Amino acid sequence: MESETIINILLAGIVVSKTIIVILAYLLVKKNSVLKAEKIKLEKANAELVKQSLAIRKYVEELKAAENFKTKVLSIASHDLRAPFASIESLLKFEDLLLMGRRELEAFFETLRQEVGKSRVMLDEVLLWTESQLRDTIENKAVLNLNVEIGKLLNQFSYDIEKQGKKVFNNIDQNSNLNINKPIFTFVIRNVISNAIKYGRPEGVISVDYIKKESGECCVIISNESEELAEHTIKNLNYGKSWERRKMANSEGTGLGISLCKDLFKRIGGIIHFENKIGKGIAVTIIFPNDACEMASCC
Repeated sequence: MESETIINILLAGIVVSKTIIVILAYLLVKKNSVLKAEKIKLEKANAELVKQSLAIRKYVEELKAAENFKTKVLSIASHDLRAPFASIESLLKFEDLLLMGRRELEAFFETLRQEVGKSRVMLDEVLLWTESQLRDTIENKAVLNLNVEIGKLLNQFSYDIEKQGKKVFNNIDQNSNLNINKPIFTFVIRNVISNAIKYGRPEGVISVDYIKKESGECCVIISNESEELAEHTIKNLNYGKSWERRKMANSEGTGLGISLCKDLFKRIGGIIHFENKIGKGIAVTIIFPNDACEMASCC
């Protein structure tokens, strides 16, 4: 009788234990389901936070870019845009005009014409650069004959070239073409030529060459006889923010400089590289995007 009672108690204990285990297992599964649901919610919340973080980072970068853009525009306006107008203002002083003879007046109006031309070109360049900064893409490509286009640009500087006694050689083959946005091409080449004239030696030589490599890459090289630049200046021109660089001593002209060229040329995949040529001067290599070289070859 006692053993039977013990067996019944053990059986009851087993049943109760199993029931408790089943209940605990049910509660565990239920809790696990709740935890999974919470985990999914947390993952969604985390993904949303990551998304918002990326959006905030993007906004911050856009704000920095906008601030950088504003600084550049203000820098140009405060230095480069005001300089030609100050020169024109000084030239137009009435009392000075009254003292001039015929030859002096002719020289005066030629100088005035040069200043007005520089101001107009500079304003066009600033507007082009500003437009490029505000647009996502730059299109409107055209096939250009390099020899002809560079010849036109050199003619724009004929007065300065003759005045300084420089010799300029356009060594580009007459059959060399390039498929590129013409205003950007003109903007970049004109500024590099302008710098070569301004900073080159009096009565020095400026040469313009074109190279097309087997890899499909093509470039225009503008070399001028001048003093070599310091290594840190070359490094800054090639890799730094050149628009923040102080102007070279005794520089004249509009001076928009390589800064805007680099910004604008980069938008279409181009590169501008400066190099000292020992015993000769400075060479500026203007490397065009491959598609500009390839598409020109097939047109």
